Amino acid sequence: MRAAVGIAKEFAGRHGWDSLAVEPFMDSVMVFDDKRAFDRTLLSLVGADTATVLPAGYCAALEQRVLVAVTPEIYSRAYPDGIEEGSYAKLMAHEMCHRLHIRVLEGDEEAMGPVWFFEGFAVYAAGQLASPGRGLSPAELRKVLDDPERGDYRLYRLALEHYLGKATLPELVARAGGKGFDEWLRSLDGK
Repeated sequence: MRAAVGIAKEFAGRHGWDSLAVEPFMDSVMVFDDKRAFDRTLLSLVGADTATVLPAGYCAALEQRVLVAVTPEIYSRAYPDGIEEGSYAKLMAHEMCHRLHIRVLEGDEEAMGPVWFFEGFAVYAAGQLASPGRGLSPAELRKVLDDPERGDYRLYRLALEHYLGKATLPELVARAGGKGFDEWLRSLDGK
């Protein structure tokens, strides 16, 4: 867990948000060796129907100041594309970075922006799924930005990195939840 906290704090410090990472993101951690038990606990934490079946790749969350996760073994089976050096610590850091994002927005979870942005933020912040040298074509980028459903987190990171070449992360975070975000992004692309 120390490695995951370190990842989140280091990222926060790089972006001038170190004061937002002083207070712990969670009070407790629960690790499950049964995916269904994880699902039930998470659903209970968020007040949802505990009979709901979550997708297999949904392996960690931080809700009500409780970090819940499946074991590293279950995670590696459920999300083999995410396995890389330090992947389990990065998974935990990803969840903490969602909370950091909300702190940056002064608690306004609705201002996190579209799915591709807030998941791209967490993937980037946690150092997950790096694809050095890979970029998105304009058509691929537009497809990622226009899809309201959850998709490939690797593409979310690439989309975020595309815009980090044109604006700062604090600028992107500040604009992501507001009206005109997509139009502003298009203007960054010269469209």
